[in-house]
This record gives sequence, structure tokens and C-alpha cells, in this order.
Amino acid sequence: MYNRHYTGKIELAVLDTAGTFCDGPQDLRSRWPLDDLRGCKAPVVPFYEALLAHGIDVPWSSIRKPMGNFKPTHLRMLLELPEVKEQFIAKNGRDWNEDDFDAILATFRPLMSKYIVDPDLSKPIEGALECIARLREAEILVGCDTGYYSEDSKRLNQSLVDRFGMKFDVATNAEKVPGRPWPFMVFDCMLQAYELTKKVIPVESVVKIDDTAAGMKCGNNAGAWTIGLYATGSNTYDELAASKPDYLIPSVKYVPDIVFYEIEPRLRRGERPGQGIIETI
Repeated sequence: MYNRHYTGKIELAVLDTAGTFCDGPQDLRSRWPLDDLRGCKAPVVPFYEALLAHGIDVPWSSIRKPMGNFKPTHLRMLLELPEVKEQFIAKNGRDWNEDDFDAILATFRPLMSKYIVDPDLSKPIEGALECIARLREAEILVGCDTGYYSEDSKRLNQSLVDRFGMKFDVATNAEKVPGRPWPFMVFDCMLQAYELTKKVIPVESVVKIDDTAAGMKCGNNAGAWTIGLYATGSNTYDELAASKPDYLIPSVKYVPDIVFYEIEPRLRRGERPGQGIIETI
């Protein structure tokens, strides 16, 4: 059988949002006493407050379990967690239904819109600005995918432009594209990259960067290179390793070195992503 191997450069980097390029680890216990000091708080806080408003007190550790999913999907998964379901039934004498889901989601939406641009939670992670600048210098398009609502994602991205000059070339719409762990947000960024440049890029020239296991599975399912960030977001080293990324690194600041000195030399040798090799630094 004849197999063609791509031997070019990386053309597109697709980054997740909270815990990947912004909303990194910091101590905000002065604002939220339950703060676990980890990154990716912007989705956790509104889920916690929305559920609490409906009489359900959910630990941050439980809220983090479905992280990386589109937010309504995330809420459904939370309501199905045994520790949440039991508490809901104990309070209401029955299991939750669609009216309950809609009510909690309606409480969550304005809180998410508020916290996504919170100055403490929308700050770029150390090295994020430099990472994007180095990728752009190498003529790599920079994309953003997220489980946020499209309106919230646009507000955050515009805030990053206005406050820090951080701008993405393409961005997915999680309300229209099936989310993680499916591959379509990566494919959507690839399609937008084509519409922008009129240049078809192979998936082997795409790298997916994320702090969640769901994001790693998204990249793996797409056939892209995957880089997991274990020190700045929701998922631990072991949780990310179980999703079998190509590389595991502490934070986004190391991404350019992995792309230029690890992935691109492998591409020139004709290697493909997803060969079961996890490299860490």
C-alpha cells in the first residue's frame, strides 16, 4: 500500500481558553474561600454559584470533572454525577428534569458572562503572549477553541485584544460545532484557516494545545499533534497522560520549543502524530 507522509512545517496551532492561555493558577481565596489554587476558575465559579443558588453545594473538584465540554453539556454531566444527583434528590424528593436543567442553566449564563471577562480570571498565563508571538513569527496561524458560548468567547477574545494585544486568527463556535472529545472544533479551525489563506493544510500540520483530557481526545480524534498542559489548568498530569497526548508540558510558555525542536524535526522525518510517545519537560 502506498502511503504519503507529510514532511512540512506546523501550519496551525489550536489553543483552548481557560487554563491554557489565560485564567492560570493563582491564589484568589480572598474572593472565593473554596479556591483550590488551580487554573481554569472562570467556568468553575459560575457553576458553583448557579448550583448553590438552587440549593446544591458542589465541591470544586466535582465541578472540574467534566471540564472541556460545551457548558450546557458540562452542566448535564454535573447533574449526573452521583454526589450531585444524590444531593438533588435529597433536597427535592425526586431526580432532576429538563425544567430544573433549564432553570440552573438560566442562572449560570449571566454568571459565566460576568466571570469570563473578570480581570483576575482573564489575564494571560505567563508566557502566553510570547508563545503566540513566536508562533506568528514562524508563520503559524493561531486558533482558539473553547467550550464557552460563542458570545462569551467573543467578549473574552475582544478583551484580550483590548487589554493585551492578544489576537487569534481563527476561533470556533461551540454552539454550532460538536465539541470535545469529538474532532470537529479542530476541523472548524482548519476550515477557517483555509477560508483565510485559501491554502489547504494537512491535519499532520496542526497542533492542538489544551489543559483538559477532553481537549487531548479532540486533537487525537482529529489526527493532529497534541500537547497537554498539566500545571496551569483543570486536569492533572495523570488525567492528561491517560488521554495519550504526544507531549506533556507544564504550561503554554514551552509550546514554541516543543513545536520547533520536537514536532517539526519529527515531521521532516516523515513521522505522524499519535504514535503513543509521550514526551515531557
